[in-house]
Amino acid sequence: MADIEKKEVTASPIETLSGANQALVESLAAAQERNLKYTQSVFESTIALLKGHVESSRSLLEQWEQQAQKQLGGTKAAETYSGLFRAPLTAYQQTLEVVETASKQSLESFQKATESFQKAMQQGRAQWQEAARQVPRTTEKPEK
Repeated sequence: MADIEKKEVTASPIETLSGANQALVESLAAAQERNLKYTQSVFESTIALLKGHVESSRSLLEQWEQQAQKQLGGTKAAETYSGLFRAPLTAYQQTLEVVETASKQSLESFQKATESFQKAMQQGRAQWQEAARQVPRTTEKPEK
């Protein structure tokens, strides 16, 4: 009976630390996964909102162009007004495309970093478990 208690005393801190390490790894991996999902949802909703703004602006621009065509006919002035209306929308759309591309690349980088982090945590956990197995276990209480 005393031998079993001695083994439990010496093995318990290692096993406890190993269990705590395992819980930490799982918690960090879960947090990274939640962060990735949150980032993706923010990205997707932001891009959808911006695309909605572009479509609304495009619709408004088309209405203005129709009004200008009715009022000015096919004159040079109507083309000039159309160009003035289209310039900011075109710039906004180009900016949106650049932001979307850059954001997708950033999101992909974040996703790769998350995967690398999870892989490193798994490797660390495996190394820790191997080290814990190799620690010699004594069956005697340390002397005081």
